[in-house]
Amino acid sequence: MTRQVSPLGPEQCTVSVREDALPEGPSELVLDLRIAPQNRAAMALRRGLAERAPGFNVAVVGRRGTGRTFTAVALAREEALRRPAPRDLVLLVNPRWPLEPVPAFLPAGAGPAFVRAMEELHARLEAAVHEVFEGRVRHRLQVEIHREQSAAERKIHDQLSKIAAEHGLGLVAGDDGFDFVPLEDEADDAAGGTSSDNAPSEGEADEAEARLNRQVLDAIEAVRPHVEETQRQLALLEAEIQQTLLQRQRAALRNNIAASFAAVPERALPTEQVRKYSKRLHEHLQQVYHLEEGHHLPLTSMPLPPGLVVPTLLVTSRPDDVAPIIHAQNVTLSGLFGRVVAGSNDSRYPEPGTILAGDLHRANGGFLIIDAEALVKREAVYEHLKACLLARAIQPHEEDEGPSLRIQPVELDVKVVLVADPDLIHQLQELDPEFSRLFKIRADFEDDMSFEEGLRVYPGVAAWLASNRGLSRCSRSAVAFLMQYGARLAEDQHRLTTNLGLLSDLITEATSLAKGADELTEEHLRAAFRLMQDRQGQMRDRLLDLHRYGLIRVEVSGHSVGQINGLAVVSDGFQSVGRPSRVTAVTYAGSHGPLNIEREVEMSGPIHSKGVLILSGYLHDRFARDFPLSFGASVVFEQTYTPIEGDSASTAELFAILSSLSGLPARQDIGVTGSVDQRGRVLPVGGVNEKIEGFFEVCRAHALTGTQGVVIPESNVRNLVLGEDVLEAIAQGRFFIWPISTVEEGVELILGEPAGTSSEPEDPTAPFRYPERTVYGRVERRIARLRQLASPSRT
Repeated sequence: MTRQVSPLGPEQCTVSVREDALPEGPSELVLDLRIAPQNRAAMALRRGLAERAPGFNVAVVGRRGTGRTFTAVALAREEALRRPAPRDLVLLVNPRWPLEPVPAFLPAGAGPAFVRAMEELHARLEAAVHEVFEGRVRHRLQVEIHREQSAAERKIHDQLSKIAAEHGLGLVAGDDGFDFVPLEDEADDAAGGTSSDNAPSEGEADEAEARLNRQVLDAIEAVRPHVEETQRQLALLEAEIQQTLLQRQRAALRNNIAASFAAVPERALPTEQVRKYSKRLHEHLQQVYHLEEGHHLPLTSMPLPPGLVVPTLLVTSRPDDVAPIIHAQNVTLSGLFGRVVAGSNDSRYPEPGTILAGDLHRANGGFLIIDAEALVKREAVYEHLKACLLARAIQPHEEDEGPSLRIQPVELDVKVVLVADPDLIHQLQELDPEFSRLFKIRADFEDDMSFEEGLRVYPGVAAWLASNRGLSRCSRSAVAFLMQYGARLAEDQHRLTTNLGLLSDLITEATSLAKGADELTEEHLRAAFRLMQDRQGQMRDRLLDLHRYGLIRVEVSGHSVGQINGLAVVSDGFQSVGRPSRVTAVTYAGSHGPLNIEREVEMSGPIHSKGVLILSGYLHDRFARDFPLSFGASVVFEQTYTPIEGDSASTAELFAILSSLSGLPARQDIGVTGSVDQRGRVLPVGGVNEKIEGFFEVCRAHALTGTQGVVIPESNVRNLVLGEDVLEAIAQGRFFIWPISTVEEGVELILGEPAGTSSEPEDPTAPFRYPERTVYGRVERRIARLRQLASPSRT
């Protein structure tokens, strides 16, 4: 015997919240209240954040608005308090490979002092180089060398002058060399030693002059080897003087550079790595300026670029800081892994500050929170992040353009928290085998919470918004409506949504409408809810107009054979709206069973196609256990021009087929939703509130008759949180909701006759199992006729 279906009362179609069950007065929100419905996710997050082993990064999985990011940040702050401040990170100059600076970690807060000491060292070195090559040191050395050179030259000249005097010649040094003149005494002797009283004759004078010239020439010829030796000594002296100047400059510069390095305070070099770096830099400068002992190459007077001495400070923190928490907003290669900015191109050594840190550098030693959707949109960023996590080092990345600076790998100790929707995480786990190696902890955020938890959380959320966001406080009646709204969003009378972002949006709208009221009431929130629905109701109004003017044909009164009102949900991204659609079925002689026209034209999704195949199974179970199901049927959603997916209309399709097979007209004032299994049990569907309200709006647009309503699965009753208009119509008896658990319960309501109970006939050869004056009896006999018509013997 089929159970009699009774319509639901208005109290069964919504959820009521007793105000006396809510806490009195304002409720302070603490973290534990905010994450109360997410205990399992919070436990997983705490476990993942605390674990330091490789691969124990955390995938935070949940819908937007469920507090997933808020909770991840809050729990990361808790864990950060247990960790010390991260070490400072500097990039040391790599003299051998200037375009590959070497990372170095310093104690927290020591980086700025180290860089400042290197800047001071650079200033001292630059001054030392200038003094030796252009300044006072060079001038002093030149004066000393000139003095020494002059004394040595005089000594050499004196030696040559002495030799020349021994040959009766006087030395005259000029710019072009040496000149000799005969001494006076020697000239008198050559003239014969005569006085003016005993003057020689003209012939004797000529002879004496000739003899003198010969003597001078002989003397010059005798001195010539000594002149050449003197010139050689002067040339050697010039070379020695230049070499002496070079050596004194080298020694001065070497001493000045050594003094500059010695002036660096020990406390500015806090680690062995930077102390070795300072030593290597000292040695490199000696090579650059040719300062080694015994070096004979000329000194180089190249200027000292800052990039050769001063390191780049990438990351620093105070010693009393805690572990960093970085929420990556710029998920690009440069934003996450650092970038190179424009610097001086005149030097082979990159200037300090040419390289900037990325979010991964800043999060090193702490926590990096990334939105997975933004990450996977940039495949190169995602792949490079994986490479860094697998190597436990920040690896250099190649830019398409720009300088070829490459930081050597930086040791990485970071906890990555990846925030994502469930669908995206599922795809990553399916498509990327390395994902599960890197994200071993999964924290799943629930979409809803129990009603009991909501009694604690919802007042706390309202209080927190009032104190932290500047919104108005919520009265107990407002909180009660807020919980009703939460049940509507969760589509469950016993559970509430955890999407606290949507609750915040509603309170924000109500605060704006309340015009500065200190306390919001139920009416304020209800008005805000209506405003939000009206603002986003363009698609709903457009659909109603199409129904009202007959452009979409849906009958909401009368009876028709093989025709049922199926209910679907459409969405524009802002609002979901119920859309009634006429489902028609035509049956005829054949052997292929129900034909899904949408599937034939490739407009049917796999789930919808599966639902139609389930109908075939149900029809076989009821009417063709011992012989083939020999009839044809075509089923179609009229006036639908978009792909159809889901099995929520399978009950409506089955009723349309049964109406066509039995010849009984189906009620057109009833909308039907629900899926069905092969045994005829009606199963729950989604969007039941929108479907009911959509059919109600169409009925009201054509005028309510007092007999209209919707058939839903009985298991969907707990999902009903209907709007005020529908509840009022139900209370007035102008609209009805009928819950059914089996197909048979809906057959009598829609087709006007009982479905019929199967009975085993006394005669096993009896052709029929159902009474003739029942729906299934009519169907059974129609199928038998169609089977006879399709039999080959009738050809």
